[in-house]
Amino acid sequence: MAAALRLADLLGALSLATDLGNGMPAEDGLRIAILASRLVQGEPVSVRAEIFWTGVLRYLGCNGYAVEEAAFASGDDIGLRRSFVQHDLGRPSQFLHAVLNDVGRGAPLAQRLRGVTRLLTSPGAPAAHAHAQCDAAVHCGRKLLMPAAVIDALADGDERFDGGGQPQGKAGDALPLAQRCVEVARIAVVFHALGGETAAVAELQRRAGGHLDPAIVQRFVGDAAALCRGLGAASVWDDYLACEPGLWLLDEASLMPLFDAFALVADLKSGYLAGHSQGVAALVVAAAQIHGLGPDQAAQIGRAALLHDLGRVAVATGVWDKPGALNAAEWERVHLHSYYTDRVLRRSPALATYAEMAGRTHERLDGSGYHRGERGREHRLDTHRDTHGDPSLDAAPRLLAAADVYRACTEDRAHRVALTAAQARAVLDDGVRHGRLCRQAANAVLAAAGQAPARPAAATAGELSPREVDVLRLVVRGLSNKQVAQALAISPRTVQHHTIHIYAKTGVKSRAGAALWAVEQGLFR
Repeated sequence: MAAALRLADLLGALSLATDLGNGMPAEDGLRIAILASRLVQGEPVSVRAEIFWTGVLRYLGCNGYAVEEAAFASGDDIGLRRSFVQHDLGRPSQFLHAVLNDVGRGAPLAQRLRGVTRLLTSPGAPAAHAHAQCDAAVHCGRKLLMPAAVIDALADGDERFDGGGQPQGKAGDALPLAQRCVEVARIAVVFHALGGETAAVAELQRRAGGHLDPAIVQRFVGDAAALCRGLGAASVWDDYLACEPGLWLLDEASLMPLFDAFALVADLKSGYLAGHSQGVAALVVAAAQIHGLGPDQAAQIGRAALLHDLGRVAVATGVWDKPGALNAAEWERVHLHSYYTDRVLRRSPALATYAEMAGRTHERLDGSGYHRGERGREHRLDTHRDTHGDPSLDAAPRLLAAADVYRACTEDRAHRVALTAAQARAVLDDGVRHGRLCRQAANAVLAAAGQAPARPAAATAGELSPREVDVLRLVVRGLSNKQVAQALAISPRTVQHHTIHIYAKTGVKSRAGAALWAVEQGLFR
């Protein structure tokens, strides 16, 4: 890989995952960045850069409220977000129209009615959504070392120009310029896709002075044809790269925080997945080293592990969190998530190596895996590539497959509690015995798991008590106070007190923020 990597290239590819998570057309995040940058063409480079990066990352925290949205929308959090982005939710009539017509569409009527009723009787939901999305976006934006102005704009992503937004009700010029420009660009991109330049102008004018800054809307309306040039193309990749103000380069050593941020975004998709990608990464790096792969190769496999489930965001949370058996259609959607992982990563040449590894994590030696259904033969793990020369699995995906299976076994899921270490070993042994998993890879992972360090202390900031840690782990899953109380045999009021203390000690205001904090503290290792 080249010594210097272009951040716009990497983030542009990874932003395709946030498009999938919102049910939006591919490259909509790039279109937002392009249009927002064009709106401030005459501004200094530093200002244009802040607006460009805010546009690329606008949907970075979209999964922060996925678990709660799924409960409202009969499991289809993606459909809910796709509907809401097309409506001015600050207008009660449009909010009610979106809820009654779109929320939970396709689900059985009784299930839809329960979700709609729950949403309409949850007045705190908009603020909770904003806190969750902003907590997640800000946390990940900081990991990406974004400038303070970008972080501020991401923190105010759900605010409105008239002060009717969330979470703080900021208004007018108190909102960062980047936030105001990106919101105009975001709505313009959505409606340009629906009805071209005319539809975009009409919608922006309707929202001017309410949702949107009227001065920036007027700037768009006055030069709409030029500003929208090329936005309707199937791909805007070249235009996106061309409009980056300056050139932000980084080296390979800087990839870990970038990949780590997107691992966190992917794992927010379900209340059961907190820390999963990071856990697989730690396990597979240790396994690779045990079997003699060099430190550079082991580190590269670890980075691939952080991205191996990136495509999860394209599948509705209701599928991942279903407590019973999945039906055939749901399994098909699960199988496609590795395809989305592969396609997102292949968008950038610099990520192609990771696509080769991460995109094959769910393949199996007997061809029973997905999404390609590839078959592979046993071979030594002393080389990074398969020396037989066939297109089957190589060492990295075999290690990743075993590490992913082991890690998943030791985590709670909606349909079962976490397995013991002995049970997880039995699952790997069964996979080897039936020709699905590589024996050498499984042995390496089991050895790495056996040598894992003890769980670190519960917290490094604002020490949590053991009971607070128990509550936190359940809250992260999306359980209500009553459900947490039942699981821990305490009262709901006690759970509420613990939750208040947890949020105060960790400095977050949402389940998403708590999940990200807990993962960073190692509470899911």
